[in-house]
Amino acid sequence: MDLGLSGRVALVMAGSRGFGRAIAEGLAAEGAEVAVCARGERDLAAAAEAVRAAGGGEVLARTVDVADGAAVTGFVENVERELGPIDLLLLNAGGPPAGSFAEIDLAAWEAAYRTLLESSVRLLRLVLPGMRRRGWGRVVQITSITVREPVENLLLSNVLRPAVHALIHDLAREAAADGVTLNSVAPGFHHTSAVDRLIAKKLEQGAASSRSAVLGEWEGEIPAGRLGAPQELASLVLFLMSEGAGYITGQNIVSDGGWTRGTF
Repeated sequence: MDLGLSGRVALVMAGSRGFGRAIAEGLAAEGAEVAVCARGERDLAAAAEAVRAAGGGEVLARTVDVADGAAVTGFVENVERELGPIDLLLLNAGGPPAGSFAEIDLAAWEAAYRTLLESSVRLLRLVLPGMRRRGWGRVVQITSITVREPVENLLLSNVLRPAVHALIHDLAREAAADGVTLNSVAPGFHHTSAVDRLIAKKLEQGAASSRSAVLGEWEGEIPAGRLGAPQELASLVLFLMSEGAGYITGQNIVSDGGWTRGTF
């Protein structure tokens, strides 16, 4: 299936590992020109090589923290100067630390707000107006199943991720007539560093005896019987960014192997 992404300019935030890297590689394989950023220089360099190999073209990679407003603005300007106007935007950020209400101080709340919500607002202010003027664009936000159903020890995500989706849903209605779609995807338990952090928290609390015990418990709760792979979520995101997904907007689509119990 031709997704119609060849030649499109894609900006992938937090693209050095996990979902971001899998999506960047998928976009490159579809012929998009890809720009990626992340905080870790070593992981970013390895990801950039993998993205180049997937697409056979050049990749623009920069070390950027999504919570650093000036750095994000400079990166967007750099991408548009070197690659052209941005057609595809993946809003993505590393998840906030796990913990209960008693464990999370105000500084952690403020940092999570800047990383999850403020960064999305800033990027949308920088990129969305141009998409609307040009009459085409795709924005996908990676949220979490915590948008649908709270997860133990993920209080910051449980509170802030729904706000991020509300932002996407509201702007989707504004931009729909301009040929721009905005959607969010809500991954459940996948093999990513976020899951590693959650496992570490359970072990720290004494709530599990081993990593394999935690994985076994989750696999027993997931109807599919396993955790997902980042590439499976990437396939969903690539479709939402495609030419053929132009009538899908304002949605929050879950990828969790059937874990959430809600009917909507």
